Amino acid sequence: MSGVEDTDVDQDRELLLPEKRPYETVQSSSIDNNNNTKPRLWTVAYSCAVIVQSWLVFGLTIGYTSPVLSDLEGDDGSSSAPLGKTTYQDLFSVLFPVGGLIGTVIAGWIVDKIGRKLSFLVCSITYAIGWLLIILTLLTNGTIFRLLIFAGRLIGGIGVGFASLCAPLYIAELSSSKTRGFFGTLTQLHLTIGVFIAQIVGTYITYYWLAVITLVVICLFTMLAITLKETPRWLMTQKRNGEAREVLVWLRGEHYNVDKELLDVTKQLESENKNKLSFAETVKAFRSKAVYYPVILGVVLMFFQQCFGIAGIIFNAEDIFKQAKIKSPGLLSSVTVGGTQMIFSLVGTLLTDIVGRRILLVLSSIIGCMSLTAMGTYEYLNDEPYCDPSSGTGCKENLYPMAITSMACLLAGFSIGLGAIPWLIASEIVPLKVRGLGVGIITCFNWSYVIILTGLFRNYEDAVHPWGAFWSFALVAFCGIIYIAVFIPETKGKSLEEIEQSFL
Repeated sequence: MSGVEDTDVDQDRELLLPEKRPYETVQSSSIDNNNNTKPRLWTVAYSCAVIVQSWLVFGLTIGYTSPVLSDLEGDDGSSSAPLGKTTYQDLFSVLFPVGGLIGTVIAGWIVDKIGRKLSFLVCSITYAIGWLLIILTLLTNGTIFRLLIFAGRLIGGIGVGFASLCAPLYIAELSSSKTRGFFGTLTQLHLTIGVFIAQIVGTYITYYWLAVITLVVICLFTMLAITLKETPRWLMTQKRNGEAREVLVWLRGEHYNVDKELLDVTKQLESENKNKLSFAETVKAFRSKAVYYPVILGVVLMFFQQCFGIAGIIFNAEDIFKQAKIKSPGLLSSVTVGGTQMIFSLVGTLLTDIVGRRILLVLSSIIGCMSLTAMGTYEYLNDEPYCDPSSGTGCKENLYPMAITSMACLLAGFSIGLGAIPWLIASEIVPLKVRGLGVGIITCFNWSYVIILTGLFRNYEDAVHPWGAFWSFALVAFCGIIYIAVFIPETKGKSLEEIEQSFL
């Protein structure tokens, strides 16, 4: 009997490294507690801290729109080349998510070809080109100004598309099962920090200097990204097992037995993908339920994320503060929106690996459903004939605490769950052999939803009234509660290989 066991161990080691270097005997079935030695944490923390800076730039790109549009309107003729209150403003706003969609399509293909680390360097270069074009607008005017600023916005959006796909993927493959949730939700936290910084700083400086600040952040991110290591899982798909082991030893610590973790990944690869898949073979792999089902789960989850109604709140935040006759409504709405999202994104980050993904997603949807219902009620009570502006009753001023409270609750609910966890879930449930393309598809759908909502929200609100828009979003949030509770698997504490096996 012992001879059979020895043979099995030898076969496992053959799978690990073609160099056939001797290893310690695998002593535990747990990849997180081999030899009772805890994995080193600072190396993963450092890598994730660098990677999430790409989402800080993501947030700066999102937050850039609101404060600079007034600077670019040029009503007083002082702007060097104003966009004016025309369709140029709509184009300026929508080019960013269009670029995000394009970037996701490219990243979904390139991330599996050149690796996760090099994809981040491509992301940094794309970011830098986009923001440099915006900075160069200071030297131009008229048509050239608009061409440069639109091109910069589009190319910057492509960089955001890269970041939205690559960062969750990199973090999921680098971190252990016990820390993956915490590090994975850092992306949303840094996005909200970026939005907050852009909206506050943008209140006091011009569009040009805000672009300069963002470019400086990108340069710092690029220098740090050069120090990163490739993920062991991607290295093993390229049959570079020796490098994969060296990276994993650096990540987990010299005294941590990494053989079991390497073996789990190797067996998974051997069972799924004995030969490297071509693009045609990758597409063909989507015929398998174990591949297409988790991708569909991710696509639908992203739908509920984007139809949460958060866009409606952000679009209406400043108007709500104006209706309440509060001084500096733009600044106060920025502080409320950015500050609430930032604080509760941190709360969600701390809770993800404690209470689990699904519980937070359900809680997020419940809070959203209640908040959107209250927002719709606020708008309904202020719509004629319930509140006749000519009567001087001042309904909006009397009910504004209801609106502000509902707005804050919606932002808090979104931030603790649906803001970050769908990205984390997408990077966890898609099988390794098609992870780049699969996560790319999910991210593409996410950006498509963003484009549709950004482009059509105002028209939709005019067609069904503001209260109708918020109530319809509340209905979507209610459906999301049921969908998440029934279909989304709990991935807390599970390795990526265990998650993948659950779909077979």
